[in-house]
Amino acid sequence: MSDGKRKRLYKLIAILGAIAAVLLAYALIVRFTGYGIPCIFKSRLGLECSACGLSRAAASLISFDLASAFAYNAIWPLYLAYGLWVAISASYKYLKRGEELALPRPMWLNFVVFGVMLAYGVVRNFI
Repeated sequence: MSDGKRKRLYKLIAILGAIAAVLLAYALIVRFTGYGIPCIFKSRLGLECSACGLSRAAASLISFDLASAFAYNAIWPLYLAYGLWVAISASYKYLKRGEELALPRPMWLNFVVFGVMLAYGVVRNFI
């Protein structure tokens, strides 16, 4: 492994580790205090956005309560899968070619995921 790739690997490990630590810490704070980042969309309009309930869903997942996680936000698996896809794709491109973060290919799949998220945000307020 070349020095450039080794440096990118160490940097990537540090970044992903920091992101994982922050996300876990936030989920634990929500789990044990019940307080999370308030949704501006919900506080201003009284409607739930497509991400409302993700903090509580993550807190439920920490205690392996899948029913509650789905009750808080039914499409959390989509968010999780998309986040992992983006992270793995970006990590691979960065390690192999030194490319900075970009949306993964195929691009149409990004639009489909964003469309489903948008549709869920609309539907959940009228059902």
